[in-house]
Amino acid sequence: MKVIRDYLRMIRAFSPDARRFLTFTLFTAVSWSTFNLTFNLYVHSLGYGQDFIGLLNGVPSIVILFLGLPIGMAADRHGYLRFLVAGSILTAVSGFGLGLSSTRPALLAFSLASGLGGALSWVIGGPMMMAISRKEERDFLFSVQRALMMGAGFAGSLMAGALPEVAAAALGTDPAATAPLRVAYLVGACFNLLAVFPVLKMSAVRGGGGDGPRGSAARPLPSSWEELTLFMKLLGPGALISFGAGAMVVFFQLFFKLRFDLNPGAIGVLFAFSSVVTALATLVSPVLARRFGRVRTIVWTQLASIPFLLLLAYSFNLPAVVLAYYVRQALMNMSGPLQMTFGMEQVRKEQRATLTSLNAILGSLGRGGLGPIVSGYLQARSGFTLAFTMTSVCYVVGTLMFFLFFRNAERLPRSRGPAVGSPAARAAVGPAGEVTPGPGAAGSRARRL
Repeated sequence: MKVIRDYLRMIRAFSPDARRFLTFTLFTAVSWSTFNLTFNLYVHSLGYGQDFIGLLNGVPSIVILFLGLPIGMAADRHGYLRFLVAGSILTAVSGFGLGLSSTRPALLAFSLASGLGGALSWVIGGPMMMAISRKEERDFLFSVQRALMMGAGFAGSLMAGALPEVAAAALGTDPAATAPLRVAYLVGACFNLLAVFPVLKMSAVRGGGGDGPRGSAARPLPSSWEELTLFMKLLGPGALISFGAGAMVVFFQLFFKLRFDLNPGAIGVLFAFSSVVTALATLVSPVLARRFGRVRTIVWTQLASIPFLLLLAYSFNLPAVVLAYYVRQALMNMSGPLQMTFGMEQVRKEQRATLTSLNAILGSLGRGGLGPIVSGYLQARSGFTLAFTMTSVCYVVGTLMFFLFFRNAERLPRSRGPAVGSPAARAAVGPAGEVTPGPGAAGSRARRL
């Protein structure tokens, strides 16, 4: 009851802008889950092969790779709100464009626009929440946002699964035909349109460099060896974990199909409820952080997930694997909001979006590129066991690196004299000072760990 009262007190204390951002998260999460379920089927129904579908899905990662850092630096210099507004509008327009297009050039163009809109929202989301929240409520806001994103995704997945059936019955056609899938996809795009309105009502929030000419002197990139070292410490463990996630998470559908011969419907239900379990676990993480500290909560929850990951790799007992899947998902992902806030609190205010964009680039390379390639090579020779074992090693090494780098961060005194904004001053302030996903914004195509 005390935990519930703490949450209710914090939620009531959220600023109007924080509530508007949570509404934005709700709508974009519903839209993204609809996209995730229907888009590939829709494009396939238009007559395109898997090579072109793969290209469409890879475009957002390409956008993040080339434009993530410039977007983050520009947002840190000029302020966050205008970038978030542009991203939400562009995502809404491209959603309708994709749902109404059928030609190859149009689909590629709108997919590029969708990737740009998603990149804007993903990079800006975390720094925006930092700017519209107080330090004592920040962990709760990030956790509520992540839990809301997962809960809305669960509802959106159920809706996206039912809409083609309803539309097919009304149109007298097959649910896998283009028209029912287009209806489902366009309904999801409507939620992206709804997400624009709460963003338009948000107040202008200064980034590290401000909203306007006064931000011109901001320096988003590391300006000293100490800052560069700090960035490497913050980004290195996450990059290794993203590589491990890419070797496993993107293959979970195939894993349950090939090892246990589950049909797509059963896999969909399994995945939907995993979002609910992870959302509930995420809400617990701020309570654990208050008691044990952020660093220890992050480290111990991630390490606790490893035995269950190994059970996935080596067990052929379906009930045991399903249980391990749920527990692993919850433990590995529940501390994500804590890690995001911690990281952004270690850097200068004008570097927050830059740090987020670099994290997005490395995550895109790991989850969307190198991880799946290496995992596919291993699976072709030894099945899922060796690939998932490699993921376990990456997770353990990445988590221990994070612990070694920041194990003393929360025990340092709050003030030791260094200049404000220096790495030493930020270490002295610790997590209570002024750190996805996803992250970042809901509606991005970033995968969970």
